[in-house]
Amino acid sequence: MTKGSFIQRWSFRFLLAVSLAMGIGYIPYGAFGPGGVARALRLKGDLKHLKESNQKLQLNNRLLRDQIKKLKDDRDTIERVARDELGLIRAEDTMYQFE
Repeated sequence: MTKGSFIQRWSFRFLLAVSLAMGIGYIPYGAFGPGGVARALRLKGDLKHLKESNQKLQLNNRLLRDQIKKLKDDRDTIERVARDELGLIRAEDTMYQFE
């Protein structure tokens, strides 16, 4: 065995060991570092919260669309709004005002 092949063999082993150590050392950093498991769990929770929020907004939008339709088409709803919110009365109604 020559001195040159001995150094080459150990240099290769050393580089291989350093590469493996760096690779194995990166695994915990990748898993628990800034872009790892904690971030993935936080993003999963954020996604769940956003989906729930979207469902509530969709329901609210549906209710508002129904209310708009009633205000355009339903005479009873129009009358109720005119009386309750605008304070209007019919000509045959008697109005009592208390102070």
